Amino acid sequence: MKKNVLSVLVMVVFTVTTTYAQVDVASEQHSALGQVKSENENVKNQSNRHPDAQWFPKAGFGLFIHLGMSAVHGGIDLSWGMCANKPWLDGEITPEEYWALADVWNPKRFNADKIVKTAKKAGFKYVVFTTKHHDGYTMWPSKYGDFGVKQKLGGRDLVREFVDACRKNDMKIGLYFSPPDWRYDAVYRNWDHSKKKILDVRHQPLKELPKKPEGHDEKRRELAANQVRELLTEYGKIDIMWFDGGRGEISNDEVRRLQPGIIINKRNGNGGDFGNTEGRLPKKRFVGWFETNDPCWPSSWWGYSASNRMDTGAEVIEKLVTLRAWGGNFLANVGPKADGSIPEEALEAWKEIGKWMKHSGESVYDVTGGPYPEKANQPVTIKGENVMYVHAFPNCQHDIIVKEVLRKPMRALLLRTGEDVPFSFENQTLTVKIPAMQRTGNGRYRKVDFGRYVIT
Repeated sequence: MKKNVLSVLVMVVFTVTTTYAQVDVASEQHSALGQVKSENENVKNQSNRHPDAQWFPKAGFGLFIHLGMSAVHGGIDLSWGMCANKPWLDGEITPEEYWALADVWNPKRFNADKIVKTAKKAGFKYVVFTTKHHDGYTMWPSKYGDFGVKQKLGGRDLVREFVDACRKNDMKIGLYFSPPDWRYDAVYRNWDHSKKKILDVRHQPLKELPKKPEGHDEKRRELAANQVRELLTEYGKIDIMWFDGGRGEISNDEVRRLQPGIIINKRNGNGGDFGNTEGRLPKKRFVGWFETNDPCWPSSWWGYSASNRMDTGAEVIEKLVTLRAWGGNFLANVGPKADGSIPEEALEAWKEIGKWMKHSGESVYDVTGGPYPEKANQPVTIKGENVMYVHAFPNCQHDIIVKEVLRKPMRALLLRTGEDVPFSFENQTLTVKIPAMQRTGNGRYRKVDFGRYVIT
């Protein structure tokens, strides 16, 4: 391609619009964890400039894995199932009943190498694994604390299996860690989410919570810090430290001393390298590095649910494309089943995503955001100076329009087939016309067909 030749690539997506619950679950949960905001959109110049961190904004697509004992129940979310009187539609059991699940939970079919290999074929570029959620269960045989694989699974090191699988399959490694530890604080915590009553670990009413012994909070902070130190010193190079709550139990400065090129999220009271939204796409264009983490398999909860719906591949691609049009990453979550295996619906969606990635993945990797929606009626991504990708969603039956395009494109191609697509260019406005016969897929079954229109 010559230097001053512009290429435009257009993707066509077929999905059915998802209906979201009215309750902002993420905000409710973040408030319970002591996080001031559920959305941090302006990181500005805080992004890590270390050479080893520069892969992040190029990667675009990550997989979140919430493995845990709640899957044994099948009708409660990881950790949050312990909370009574929640405004969202998660099930609930008492904390005592919840922690008893650890005695029977055995993810014997958790095959990290197989999962990571399959995820890579689907197009994921990095994986974030839940090492300890709010329930306090450690997925590695920690020397600190008394609740985890060391006590319950004969010392099986699930974190080791995960990081080894990522290195074997050349995937970036992320470790999720919750500084809050509800089991450690169990006696001193009100388990009524609404705060209208005070409930103990059996969900029985109390007049008041018992007073914490002297030094209780300091010991929890040191417990969390020591556990993070283990994760960052005993498992080799880690690419992302994904905190969820806390008040700087371990400083970002210490994390970077242990792992200089690591990327840190912005949810531990210390600031971080990227902003984020959870459970929904951002409402406005952000500044700096950004990521949206979202439940996909199942569609509403982080842990596995036997009854919750699962996202299709098309739905996930539509979210990914929309986010990439602003330059952000999409971290799609899966909750493995009680035996550690990935739900069949997720595997089917991964196949669908992987099929699309083969012909149109270049539109979401190593790209920058385009002028959508200010100057384009469909999401646009940009690669270098000469390539523009335009994505057509199923609700757009009109021409695709991109304004203030400075150079006239020479050609438009459908990525999926390489076919030429008609377009016009006048007054710096690009208009792409997608013939009906070049649109494929079935909205009812949410199939995907992203075309690639290259204008050269």
